[in-house]
Amino acid sequence: EQLREAVRRNGLDFLIPLTDPEVDALAPRKAEFRALGCTVCVPEERVAALCRRKDTMNRFLAEKGVCALIPTEAAVPGRPCPFPFPAMVKPRSGRSSLGQAVAADEKSYQTALAGREDCIVQPFLEGDIFCVDVARDAFGHTRAAARQELLRNKSGLGMTVEVLPGHPLEAVCAAIAEAVGLVGVVNMEFIVNDSGAWFLEVNPRFSGGVGFSVLAGVDFPALNLLCHAGEAIGSRAPVREMTLARRSSPVITEI
Repeated sequence: EQLREAVRRNGLDFLIPLTDPEVDALAPRKAEFRALGCTVCVPEERVAALCRRKDTMNRFLAEKGVCALIPTEAAVPGRPCPFPFPAMVKPRSGRSSLGQAVAADEKSYQTALAGREDCIVQPFLEGDIFCVDVARDAFGHTRAAARQELLRNKSGLGMTVEVLPGHPLEAVCAAIAEAVGLVGVVNMEFIVNDSGAWFLEVNPRFSGGVGFSVLAGVDFPALNLLCHAGEAIGSRAPVREMTLARRSSPVITEI
């Protein structure tokens, strides 16, 4: 209601959700805000819900055959792990890397599941993490910028990255975006090792590292507005190859 009031009071034309809870709350209410003259810049409810459910998305992409997928099963407390250890336990609709755990044996697997009914389990894969910011308009035009996450914090936010123009994952992401019927901007994550590039998830919102893509030459916030305004994103300046890092500063606090 506070958002609706802000839209009415300020005559807002666009509203851009930035976090997973905002996507969950606003994707089903796009028509509500449209009636107020405001476009919620998030994928359609069906697409957003598909992206947010890791097990459902895995099955959907398996049917489409557009990328390599990590085997995924429901993680049920009290039942043995369906994969050899180590195994990765994660929430079906998790936020960033919160709630994830690597189980080394059956005891730690059951401990990770204690009191939880919302998890999936996958074989744990070693490899490099790649994030791809992806824009797709209603006409099927796609722009993508891939980066390797060289250093991440505990919640999965990239701290040092290498932007890699023309990476093969750009084409993979375009195929995924077409398969789900995406309109807007999302972020896709993969783990890459000697066996290939393995799909991890689609975040139906800006990534925490979208600023890296902007610095490398792709203005994804502007593309997001174009997509949701029903306009073509067209061609833009090429992505620049570069290594980027977040700057941190010490802060003096008093208790």
